[in-house]
Amino acid sequence: MNLETFKRDIKTRYKSLPDASMESKVESIMGSIRNDWSIEPKELTLPEMHVLTAAILEEETVTLHDTIEDLLAQKERLERQIARKSDEVQHVKYSLFNTLEKTIGDDPAVLEKLHQIKLQSIDLLDLLQEMVESAIITTLEKGSDIEDTLHEIIKEITFQSLNASVLNAIRIRRILASILQSAINVAEATPNQAETILRGTLLGIRTALIKSIEKFRQYLLYLPDEVKALYRDEYKTIQEELSQIETLMTQVLHSLLKNNSATMIQMLEKISRDIRFDSEEITALSKETVDLLRNRLSQLTKGVSDQREKLLNSKSAQEAKAMGVRAWSVAKSAMEGAIKGAKEAMDKK
Repeated sequence: MNLETFKRDIKTRYKSLPDASMESKVESIMGSIRNDWSIEPKELTLPEMHVLTAAILEEETVTLHDTIEDLLAQKERLERQIARKSDEVQHVKYSLFNTLEKTIGDDPAVLEKLHQIKLQSIDLLDLLQEMVESAIITTLEKGSDIEDTLHEIIKEITFQSLNASVLNAIRIRRILASILQSAINVAEATPNQAETILRGTLLGIRTALIKSIEKFRQYLLYLPDEVKALYRDEYKTIQEELSQIETLMTQVLHSLLKNNSATMIQMLEKISRDIRFDSEEITALSKETVDLLRNRLSQLTKGVSDQREKLLNSKSAQEAKAMGVRAWSVAKSAMEGAIKGAKEAMDKK
């Protein structure tokens, strides 16, 4: 039997019966196979049966496929419109903060407050690498308290980046990898400061991760059922990721290995072990959060598909650099305030 001829015959016959029910059309096709092809349908070989079902399915679903194509085209148009409007929203945000900075003036305290609000108002993911590089370079140029300053800067940037959206396993790894890649880039350009840069960066990441997990744990305590249902699938992924938190840095470093020198990765691994990145504090907090998350999710009777709102993105390199410099300024002020407070407390004694 010529399978192409067989398929064409089935499709033509099926198409000629548009007003009949599916059952009657299939019966008609079976009759034509017996009469015209002199074969009992039950005696068809596997390839012949496959051709038969494929031909009928194509004809039976052609209208539905056309409808799906139309809907997909509409969906793509809407996505393009959403992307354009998201860019417009992001532009308005930056314009507003720039206007506020110009209008309010040069008061460092006010500018620091605006910077904190700005970090919380936009998604930092697309700005991350350039912003971190800018902050590290600015810290090196100032030339004092490099490790402590980087610890403070990276802690703040990492924490705000992690919490710009629902805590997400893929997002966590992407954020940490982006920040570490920025640190590696600067460290390779300034090898005499490489270990200090990488240590300050890892300390900031570790502190921010602990702070983020704790915030997520507190968030789960008061999470409404509606929100739990909305993010059920995503929370399951987070649960799995937190259960393996001790391997997080290993996974991130492995992803960086293919694009960076082995020397830099080995230095990061050594520092990670020295500062106990996978400390008992992170492990214990993660386990507690996993138990809480498992308990919360088990209370839901069914899952709801993830409808998380799309995060706004920005591709402004200049904005990233400016925010990096501002991050250094904010971190330095925070450190100076802490040092001043400690000194005053000692003087009183």
